[in-house]
Amino acid sequence: MVALQLTASLGTPYLPVSTQPRLVYLLLEVGDGTGTDVLATNLALVVDTSDSMYVRLATNEQFKALARMGLLKEVLVDGIPVWQATPLPREMLDGLPRKMDRVKEALRGLVEQLRPTDRFTLIAFAGQALTLVPNTPGGDRHRLLDAVAGLDHLQLGDATYLGAGMALGFEELRRGAGAGLADRMLVLTDGFTLDEPVCREWAERARVAHIPISTLGLGGEFNEELMIPIADRTGGEAYLIEEPAELPAVFTRELQRGQAVQCRNLELKLRPAQGMEVRAAYRVRPSTAPLELVNNGGSYSFTLGDLVAGEAPAVLLELLAAPRPAGTYRLAQALLTCDDPAGEPGGIKVRTDIVAEYTEDAAQAAQLVPEVMYVVEALSAYRLQERAQADLHAGDVTGATRKLRAAATRLLELGEAELATAMEQQATELEQHGQADTQRAKRLRYETRRLTQRLTDQPGDKS
Repeated sequence: MVALQLTASLGTPYLPVSTQPRLVYLLLEVGDGTGTDVLATNLALVVDTSDSMYVRLATNEQFKALARMGLLKEVLVDGIPVWQATPLPREMLDGLPRKMDRVKEALRGLVEQLRPTDRFTLIAFAGQALTLVPNTPGGDRHRLLDAVAGLDHLQLGDATYLGAGMALGFEELRRGAGAGLADRMLVLTDGFTLDEPVCREWAERARVAHIPISTLGLGGEFNEELMIPIADRTGGEAYLIEEPAELPAVFTRELQRGQAVQCRNLELKLRPAQGMEVRAAYRVRPSTAPLELVNNGGSYSFTLGDLVAGEAPAVLLELLAAPRPAGTYRLAQALLTCDDPAGEPGGIKVRTDIVAEYTEDAAQAAQLVPEVMYVVEALSAYRLQERAQADLHAGDVTGATRKLRAAATRLLELGEAELATAMEQQATELEQHGQADTQRAKRLRYETRRLTQRLTDQPGDKS
């Protein structure tokens, strides 16, 4: 039996008596229920096998070695220096890794970690999609190994139709679904898909079916404007994989997360008291993402995905509190629910009241809760970076530059000097050239999404 825990913390325990509404930050944190049983996982692996996944790549060390051997030379193309390779000997070419080699390594690593109670499926997609391993018990590991061995012989074309792969993955997950299983989909691509609307449709179906989809964007040529929302919408995680060598670790992490699910369909409901208004809502752990605000009869619901052992989901809400006389008042009531792993109807629930005191004491009203405000500052940096990207897409370079510099200032205040420097460099490039490094922009976006989690994990005084 999972013992749900829900902790509510306001940015300030005291609100001033005034004639104006007051902005209040509310941090709701879910305990991870450590020590309780976990479910088996029902995992669909949806992998891009287009031709670009088989291109040979050189590591930094290999690149330098080729340059020293005179097999690379620097030439000018349109006045820009680029490296050009001479034909490489076959034995040397075969020694250069491919993205697919890392995918195969990652899949082989998963085989050793599958439990007999787990289930898995493997889908390949490119110009078309193909089910390589239908939904299979974890004990039949040889089927995955056989499929991995045959990846080099697939002929699915060079185009990228991710939605077709998601459709097959969804079908196989439904086929293997059952009590005591936590569904999960992991999708990997290194390019722009040609069926983006189809991807969004399947993400919505997955959301309704409570199937988290974690997305892996490999390299720099993929659409994060699609991959991030798919993960956010379904309760999954979004990863930027800049180097193929990172793939095995991320595959392993996602399998382990799937194997650590304690309960499914975690949902937070908030019913504000009369005179209270919810202005914005964000998930801030395990990664930052906006939550859709839907008022259903005076109550708001936020889907948080699965409850994973070792992770403590958290939501930050912006509330507008109505003016009141001095005294203690309930601002809202929060209800946390999840499905009962044993399948009992009604699920598991825990409630908590959010209470604050209105005071005429100016010193009391000025008090802040450092732990909450720390999260608020991290969220502010994330929002500034997101707004800068929106400005840039709209052609507002000046606005984007200003917001990036403001985000860099926030990051410095939070002790994130390296990330702040990268943000400032992006702003400087925009200011000087009207455009910026697209790969750095991707990296900044993904890193600021994980900022709250990283800051939470750091020891020390956050005040």
